[in-house]
This record gives sequence, C-alpha cells and structure tokens, in this order.
Amino acid sequence: MNALACTLTLAVSAAAARPLVAAPAKAEARLVGLVEEVRSADYRGDRAELRRLVGALDGITARDRVAAVRYWQGFALWRRALNGFNETPWPDDLKGDLQAAVARFRAALAARPDWIEAKIGMVGASASLLYLAGDDAAQTKPILAEFLPLARELADKGADNPRALWLTAGFQLYRGDAVKAAATMRKGLEAAESESRRRPVPPAYEPTWGGAENLMNLAYLYSQGASRDRGVALAYAEGALVAAPEWHYVRDVLMAQIRALEEAPAPAASPAAEVR
Repeated sequence: MNALACTLTLAVSAAAARPLVAAPAKAEARLVGLVEEVRSADYRGDRAELRRLVGALDGITARDRVAAVRYWQGFALWRRALNGFNETPWPDDLKGDLQAAVARFRAALAARPDWIEAKIGMVGASASLLYLAGDDAAQTKPILAEFLPLARELADKGADNPRALWLTAGFQLYRGDAVKAAATMRKGLEAAESESRRRPVPPAYEPTWGGAENLMNLAYLYSQGASRDRGVALAYAEGALVAAPEWHYVRDVLMAQIRALEEAPAPAASPAAEVR
C-alpha cells in the first residue's frame, strides 16, 4: 500500500469503527443488530436480504425508536434500488423501492421533525426517481416539488455532514464539475473524521456512514476521463475497502476497472489536479 493509501485509511478507520452504546436494552440491541445487518447487506449488494430486513425492522415497536426504524427501512429500500442499478438488465422494482424509501424517510421525519438524516435519505432516493423519470414532466413535477427545497436546505445546512456532502458531490459530478465535486468529497472525508471524534458518542443506530462512500466516489472520479490517475484512484479505493471490507462494488467491480487502466500519468490539465 502506498503512502497516500495509508493516509486515507487512517482518516476513515475511526469513522468505520464507532463503538456501540454500553448495555443497551433488548429492543435497542435488536435495532443496533438490524442496522449492522442492513449496512452489511448494502455493501455486499444483497438485495434479497435488504428486502427481508425492511420487514424485520417492523418488529421493533418502541415509540422512541420509530424515527430510527423508519429511517433504516428507507435506507434499506434506497440501497436495494442503488444496488439494482448495478445489474443488467435493471430489475423491474427500482421505482417501487425508491418510492417506498421516500415514504419511509418521510415517516422518519414526521416522527423526528427537522432531522437532517431523514432529509438526506429523501433527497438521495428522490434523485434516483428523477433519473428514472427522465424528461417525463408528469412524473418529475411532483418529485421536484419536494426534492428542490430539501436539496437547497442540505446545501445550506449540511456543510459538516459527510452524508449530505456525499450527495452534493454526486450532483456536482453529474453536472460535469469534477473540480468542485472532488473538493466536496474531500470535505466529506474531513467531516467523517470529525464526526468519528465527536463526543458524546451517539447511539449506534444513528447514521454515521459517509466516509467510505466519499472515498469510493473519489476512486471513481480518478478512474474516469480527464481526471484519470490510476495510482490515486487505487489509493482511494483501498481506503474505501479498509472502511468497508465487504463492499462488493468497490472490491469486485471498481478495483478491477482501476487496475485495468494503463499505467499512464493523468493529463497535465486534469481538472481534479487543481484541488489535489
């Protein structure tokens, strides 16, 4: 592993190893366990398991855990759809999963008003719905009515949230601004490290993902087009796998694509080089 990879792995290791709360009650322990299973199934790309876990979370009925339960159900459905986009052909249930995810995130927000994590989930799932809708105005109009205010709010209030920054960077990259996207992803890494050091430690079912996701996006960015730099892309991908060793997409797909790149330096005018 090169020096850059070592630096990256140290930066995300704390975010990947949040300690559990001490001696949780039975319901809380069950919730924590299911959240860990959801995260694992997401990284493994196990869509069937994600579907099962949505139902399993219904078994937690404690009133003070409603927001968390609905959030992780929404997350499981959202990631089930995202994993489906990696299949060929796409499964027929992507739209249904995304719509159900938005509904669960909305329910989480109703139970815990102004919770930024639920808003992040709504924006992420809605963005994929907009992608599926394409130019169909009848489909995009109602989605945009909810999506745009939330997206603007995340841009304003999510400057220190690694998950909000991950979404923002993805939107920037989609619009073709690789320089800004790379800077936002790096800011997301800094936010993940800061979050992992913050005290007091939140309950283990609170969302703390984002470090590995920003590393993955950086690995992808540096494996593409004018930003291509094989060594840097490998370093970021290795860092993502330290944070999330089970990540099927990074380990089996992205790493293979990066290793297949020619051993050529990035072009001198690489837009990402400006923020490296």
